[in-house]
Order: sequence, then C-alpha cells, then structure tokens
Amino acid sequence: MTDDTLNTAPASPRETIVVMQPDAGLRSSAGRFETTTAEPVSDLEKVLKKYKASMLPMFGSTEERVELEMMEESAEGDAPMPELNRFYRLDVDDAKAEEAAEALAKLSQVEAAYVKPGAEPPVMLDDGPAPGQDEPPVTPNYVSRQGYLDPSPTGVDARWAWARGGGRGQNVRIIDIEGAWRFTHEDLRQMQGGVVGGTQSTDIGWRNHGTAVLGEFSGDHNSFGISGICDHATASAVSIFGGMGSAGAIRHATSRLRRGDVILLELHRPGPRHNFQSRGDQKGYIAIEWWEDDYAAILAATRRGIIVVEAAGNGAENLDDNLYQTRPGGFPGSWTNPFRRSNRDSGAIVVGAGAPPPGTHGRNHGPDRSRLDFSNYGALIDAQGWGREVTTCGYGNLQGGGEDVWYTDTFSGTSSASPIVVGAIGSLQGMARARGTAVLSPAKVRQCLRTTGAAQTDAPGRPRTQRIGNRPDLKALHRCAFGPIIKAKEITKETVKEIEKIKERKEFIKEIGEKDFKEGKDNKEIKEFKEKDKDRYEKALEKRFDKQLEKRVEKQVEKQIEKQAEKQREGGLTPTGGDIETRIASLEAMVGDLTHFITSELRPDLAQGAQDYAGEYDDPEHAARVAKDEKDGKDTENF
Repeated sequence: MTDDTLNTAPASPRETIVVMQPDAGLRSSAGRFETTTAEPVSDLEKVLKKYKASMLPMFGSTEERVELEMMEESAEGDAPMPELNRFYRLDVDDAKAEEAAEALAKLSQVEAAYVKPGAEPPVMLDDGPAPGQDEPPVTPNYVSRQGYLDPSPTGVDARWAWARGGGRGQNVRIIDIEGAWRFTHEDLRQMQGGVVGGTQSTDIGWRNHGTAVLGEFSGDHNSFGISGICDHATASAVSIFGGMGSAGAIRHATSRLRRGDVILLELHRPGPRHNFQSRGDQKGYIAIEWWEDDYAAILAATRRGIIVVEAAGNGAENLDDNLYQTRPGGFPGSWTNPFRRSNRDSGAIVVGAGAPPPGTHGRNHGPDRSRLDFSNYGALIDAQGWGREVTTCGYGNLQGGGEDVWYTDTFSGTSSASPIVVGAIGSLQGMARARGTAVLSPAKVRQCLRTTGAAQTDAPGRPRTQRIGNRPDLKALHRCAFGPIIKAKEITKETVKEIEKIKERKEFIKEIGEKDFKEGKDNKEIKEFKEKDKDRYEKALEKRFDKQLEKRVEKQVEKQIEKQAEKQREGGLTPTGGDIETRIASLEAMVGDLTHFITSELRPDLAQGAQDYAGEYDDPEHAARVAKDEKDGKDTENF
C-alpha cells in the first residue's frame, strides 16, 4: 500500500445543474415531460434528445412533493424557503456536459445551466509512513495527545462541558456529508447512526477522511484511543456518491434532522481562480456554497433552524477578492456572490484552519491560532479549529494493524478544523436541551462564535487581518448562549439586597412593631391607626425596613466589590481595563465571591448534588467539587 493511496481521495463526479424559470412549471418526473402552463416543451426536448440526456428533480421524486415540503417548511421555519422545485440534475455524458449546459441556458424556459466540478475532501496530509502491519495487543490511550480538548486558549475546553448536563451532546443529531466512513472502527461503536443516504465510495482516502472526521466529535469515551468532543450526540453520514451529489445530500440530511441539529460539510471545490480545474495542491479551492444549488440547499436547512458547518476550503484564497463578485457563465442572472453576506447569506457557519500551539507533537506550524498558509480567509469566515496535528481515528500513521484500529496524529486542513467547531456546537446544543431551554438558532450560534473564544494571532506574512476567526471556548460560548451579561455592581447589589430582604423582613417588622407598641402604648393615635388599618401599618413598617436595609446592604456589597477588585488588580486582572474577555472574567470572579457572601441558609445543600454526581465519579471529593461548581455556575447565571 503506497502513501498516495492513503493520502489522496479522487474527486466526486462532476454535476450538471439546470435551474428552470420561476414560471416554467416543468413536470419532468413520474413519466411526464410537460408544463403546468401549457407552454410547449419541444425546444427543451430537442436539446435533451441531441445530447442523449435526461432531467430529474434534484430535491425530491416529483416537483409536487418538493413544493409541498417547501410550503410546510416555510410555515414552520424562520423565513420562506427557496424554490427548490426549480432545480434539476442533468444526466448527460460528461464529455458533452458543458456543451449541453450551454444549449439549455439559451432556452427561454431555463434560467441557468452550469457544470459543477467534482468535490474533494479539504484535507492537507503530509507524506507519512504507511500503516504498520502488526496490530498491538491493546490500543493505548491517546487522549493526552488531543490538545484540542484542553482549556482555552489551547483547545475548546471540552472537559469543562463534559461536567455539565448535556455537555457531551446528549439528544443532538449530527450528519457528516462527504464520501465514506469506517463505522466499524473500535472507537466509533457508540451513538453511531451509520450511513443514512447515498452510496459510500470504496476509495480508502475518502474512508480514512470520514473516519478521522467522526473521531474528533464522536469518538467513544473509554480507556483507549481517542475521545470525541460530543460523543453522546448521534452521528450519521450521507455520501455524495451514488448519484446524490452535494446539494442532494444536504437536502437529504435536512429531512432527517430537527431544529438545533447539525450538518457538517466536509467538501470543497476548484473555484474560478484556476478555471475550476482540479489541482494536487488545492490552490484556488473554495467553499461549496458559491454554487447556486448548494447555496439553496444550505439556506433551506438553516431556515429550518439546522446548524450547517461548512469547511472554508484549502485554496489559500482571499474570499473577499473581487474575483468572486463575477457571475460565471451559466449561473442564474439573479446570482450574487454569497461570500459577501451583504449580498446574501446562506446562514452557514464557515470554518478556517488555524495553527495548533507550537511544539504540538514536536512540530511547529507558526504562532498558535494564526492562519495556516493553505486556509482560505476573509470576512465570511466565522471560526477556526486546529488545521494541523489533530489526533483522531483513521490513516494508521500513529497506530497501524487492521483498519479498525488505525489512528493518526496528523489529520489536517479545514477538514480537521471543522469537526472541532462541530463538536463545540454539539456540546452547546446538548446543554441547551438538558436545560429545557430552546436550542440555539444558526444566527445565535454564529454570533457567539464570532464574539467569544481565543482570538486569531499574527504570523509572518499571514496577519490576523486575513480573517479565520476565533478558536471556540465552550465556557465562553455557554456564557454567551445562556448567561446574562454581568453589568457592573448595580445588578449584584440589587440581587443581594432582595435576597437579604426576604430573610429579614419578618424579624424586622416584628422588632419595630414591638418597639412602636411600647413607645406608643399610651399614644391614642398609634393605637387607633393599628386597629383601623393593619395593612397600611405593616406597609409603613416595610417602607422603614427597606430604607434601613438598603443602606446596610449597599455598604456591605460595596466593601466586597472593592475587596475583590483589589485582589483582581494584584493578580493582573481588572474589570476596568484590558480586553473585553479579561474584564468579563474579572467580573465573573467578583460574582463568584459574592455568591459565597450570601448566607448559607439561603443556599441549597450541596450534599444532594454530590450524590447526584457520585455515580459518574469514583472520588467523592471530586463529585462534591463538581456539584459545587455546577451550583456556583447556576448562581452566576442567576446574577
């Protein structure tokens, strides 16, 4: 077995797409070839006959079924659905594809006809050793090599999420769209839904790629191998092979998912930079939403509330370049560049490739979180993941033997970056479902990814202005998704004040009431007031209580805040300086101290919480710490 057969995957077949005019009313299904408008289809038939071609609806078995689905989904979704009933796949000899598309595009009933280059996996593998033939008696535990699991800024802080309800992706479904997978791998035995659409490629390059992708977010948690970021999510796959194509695969995956679930697009294509030609170096390859049918399928998914994560591609392209503003021949006249969201927005989350920390696995790819030289970049990119040195399943250059026990230390590209972001999103949505709150919308997930996380850094010749976004931080994402922003000491003072009021009100009223009685027992006016209007008398006492307690609590809280601020300044953190993330971290630390300032009678007993976690942790002290952290987290959220 040679390195080439391991590290390359052939492109999928090219696709010829036809888009009919909105009022064409074509019916090219169920044995029909006609229109609903009585307009003749003779010219269309002549072209198809000349090229020995046929047309079938791209997104369903009949146009009527597609239209019905669009109506139902528009009613349930976040916005009207695109007109998917106008898209057709042309079955034609590949050598005649461009000529046939050009002839079809000239017809009045046709809005667009174009040929899409084949899709490829966006992986950048260096030459490495072929898998060894000897299978080890037991697979070692490689989790320590998965730096992308570690706390921010190194990784996404997956372990922090695992200690929280739903943080391993419970009740979330994820579908990976590409070419092939090894679902029999020893670390992909739990929560695997298998291939649910298309026909797997038999090529080992595609199979290694899909297996490596799954391992990053779905790898089983056990005593050996690797661990996925959200292993309790159900992972399935749809192949673009077998005639389904990329847009058809997206639509098929959409039909199997619910609001809040995730689609991962592990594909890129040759773009206009090099005339759409495949290249071994992948220069000029771009994200697939640039093609109209893929864009429409993605848009239909995100408008249903499904999160679509899309690899930005490995073409080293500036996606803000004016090149991408030019409409290619054959594209719809209404087409605008989706890489500029001011034109239009598919709703997808687009992922670039950043460098891992220098020294990872003994290698250096530049400053941590800087753009890797092959990664596409631009305003379109929402977030980054590790684009080198990813330890996961497949390939066999870390551990060989039989294919079911292969592991790698060098998975790479926007291929390796995108599953890391998917894992963080799956974890976040699992926490949302565990809380009983609404899952996050595509727009909210994107906003949180763009406004939190470890910031991109500069590298020689690759400044941070070449945007690939931040590396996700699950703790910060959780705060963005579920926790209110802490706004200075007024909120804290008011919250503590209300808590203290509830506890002390009765005692205060009783004390003042007795005092008034003693001082005024011979005062006829007070005695008559109490007897005639008891409610007004108690309200008067409450008002006196509020004034006195407000002064007392404000002084206590101000003292606590100043004390904590002094501690933060000594430690190098201050809520009034530094970047926004540092200020938020400092404010959270203050709130953490203030939650302990609340009297113990008002805090629930943590013993029961520790018992709840005891089944998951052997160490009782660790279980108690987890319970305490969970309670403190909830206290902070309430603030």
